[in-house]
Amino acid sequence: MTTSPADPNAPRLLGFDVPDLHSRVDHAEDEAIVAMLDVEPSSAWLQVFHAHVDALKGELGLAGVAMDGRSIRFFGSIADSRRLANEITGLIKDVAQALSSQR
Repeated sequence: MTTSPADPNAPRLLGFDVPDLHSRVDHAEDEAIVAMLDVEPSSAWLQVFHAHVDALKGELGLAGVAMDGRSIRFFGSIADSRRLANEITGLIKDVAQALSSQR
């Protein structure tokens, strides 16, 4: 089953804006990794996303996560931005799979 890009329950990841990451995160000064989605997530998607991301915060070295329309801002304290981007990609796919299994 293919989900259309306009399905608000399963937004697709368009890409990332990845700044230089630091060993310690300062929300006031540091930039976040921004995951850009094709559509704004629905409330059902957000509920599943927050449950998944809360479980992974410590493992991923995330100091914070903030939603802003079609953007998700991840404040990460790990130096390996490629690994963090890969984990975020997997997280978004996991949320889509969890939603489709609930239907």
